[in-house]
Amino acid sequence: MNNFSRNKFFTRFQSINKNYDWVLLTVVITLCIAGLTFLASALSVKVQADFYKELLKQMIFGLWIGGFLSYILARVDYHNLFKVKNTLLYITIVLLAFLAGFAIFTQVTGMSEAAKKVFIDGRANPIIAPSIANGSIRWIDTPLLLVQPSELAKLTLLIFFAAKINEFKDQEITWMSLKRPFYAFFLISSLIIVQPDLGSIVLIFCILFSAMWATKVPMKILGIVVTIVSIFVLISSFTTGYRLSRIKSAYDTKNATKAENYQTKNAQKAISDGGLWGAGYGNSIAKQQGIVPESSTDAIISIIAEEMGFIFTTLFLSLYIVFCFRGLKIAREAPDVGGKALAVGITIWIVLQAFWNVGGIIGLAPLKGLPLPFVSEGGTALVLNLASVGILMNISSQKNENNIASQVESKTNAGKRRRFLRNNG
Repeated sequence: MNNFSRNKFFTRFQSINKNYDWVLLTVVITLCIAGLTFLASALSVKVQADFYKELLKQMIFGLWIGGFLSYILARVDYHNLFKVKNTLLYITIVLLAFLAGFAIFTQVTGMSEAAKKVFIDGRANPIIAPSIANGSIRWIDTPLLLVQPSELAKLTLLIFFAAKINEFKDQEITWMSLKRPFYAFFLISSLIIVQPDLGSIVLIFCILFSAMWATKVPMKILGIVVTIVSIFVLISSFTTGYRLSRIKSAYDTKNATKAENYQTKNAQKAISDGGLWGAGYGNSIAKQQGIVPESSTDAIISIIAEEMGFIFTTLFLSLYIVFCFRGLKIAREAPDVGGKALAVGITIWIVLQAFWNVGGIIGLAPLKGLPLPFVSEGGTALVLNLASVGILMNISSQKNENNIASQVESKTNAGKRRRFLRNNG
């Protein structure tokens, strides 16, 4: 290898490894390590076999697969994702249609939740089957793990929008320019709503809206979209009993029934019992008594607060604020409008989901069942969160590569000027 080729190789290697946003990556690694640690505590009340099963599942199918995807996506140019946007969209639609079809079938036939489970269990060893929890059909049960297509829809729609907006970066953006992303959003929303899962639709819209706002989509288009989605959400909220009860339990705690605010009330008590310094790792009374439902998933922050205290929990949650600032910095310095849309969307997705999760537990927002990113138990969410971080890293590295090139050129020109002045001085 000649000197030129060797220098080019090492320059490329250094640009790949030195130009990531290491602050953001450190935040994510810290959250993942903390998540596994606190998940072990939350699961410790289970029998030993279930404890190891759930913990290994989180490690193997969450952290390892998610980490591998993150590594690959950090090194693959994010523009390649734009080339497979249609394939990703079709896969997401097929998975959601599978769940929607079963949900509609059970609604038409009037099946109870118990009857649905009997119907599924009665199939002859299905390779994949819908999974039911708390009356919702949001997961696909496979031999390896539960897959939640609505989580995939968040990333798929964001990639689809970013790809389309990148095609019109030098043109005026009109409604016709973005009609395909809007149609895709409303199609996927119609499939998610029958699960039912209104919260995911709202979160997906917030992700796309933030990406549209950051890429300067005209206010007229934004206004039309916000109006249509708001009407859809309001109608869906006030025509379904369980959605009304969740809103009521969040904002009308005095008149909410005991069942409606059971999880919130007990989670808040656990947080209060933790005080400033906490009861100590593994010493959660709420966990041991089993009075906080979903303590390893939706409500894991209540276990963290009870065991580690208010001060630690506040510092822990501040990591998401750091993530927000670093993610928006990557977006601001992205090499093109598609990269900016991806970076803003991913950042808002992670941060908004984190604070919606916490807000639901402490009563500032309706309970949605959203996992705390990088922390809660849940394979699909963790894999996709880590994959998204890989995309952020790739956008960051491309921005930095451009900066390095300009810095090298600037230094070269400065050197030439100094030599000229020295020779002619």
